[in-house]
Amino acid sequence: MSLPLPLSITTRLLTVCLLVAGPVAAQSAPGAATGSFLPQPLIDWFAGIDLLPYAAGCSAIAAIVLLVAHRLRQRRRDMRLAILGLQNGPRFRVVDAMVHCVWHARRIDKERLKRALELARNTTNMDYSIEHMREAAERADRIIIPNNFSYMAEGLTHAEKMVVFNSSVSVMLADGPLTMSDRKMLRTISRGLKLRHEDLSYLGRLIPE
Repeated sequence: MSLPLPLSITTRLLTVCLLVAGPVAAQSAPGAATGSFLPQPLIDWFAGIDLLPYAAGCSAIAAIVLLVAHRLRQRRRDMRLAILGLQNGPRFRVVDAMVHCVWHARRIDKERLKRALELARNTTNMDYSIEHMREAAERADRIIIPNNFSYMAEGLTHAEKMVVFNSSVSVMLADGPLTMSDRKMLRTISRGLKLRHEDLSYLGRLIPE
């Protein structure tokens, strides 16, 4: 019976570790027998295995996973664009950053949602309702990785980038001081916007730990 591919690879990699660790353990323990404790047929079998196809397979699987994740993020972004009735420009990016920030403790925070609605109306001159913002927030990305917001910097001036970032901070502060997860999210947004460290130095003075 053949093992599934991921389990088979894991088993063989573990065998490598054991083969390497065997002689070391023997040297470190007085009186221990030298050489590996694994059966010689298993050692001979492993020696004849070419790991290159498996490494190539893992790389291909990783590339497919990344491509699918990228397309899913793009699809959710397109849905938010449609809900908000905007094009992918500075106004959308301000609102998009805010709808990602209304989440707190894995739920939509009511105070943050109200603040995001107020700022979205002022920024876009659109007559949004609370349901518009809620619907957009429900389609925000749930798994946040460093390049989630990399699209936000494209075509924006430094002043526009700061509006996006400051709007995000304002939404997060609507329900109290920033948490560690809030700060992590803001760091991710700032990296996406390609802001410099000196652009954010004032936060330490304005926002209590």
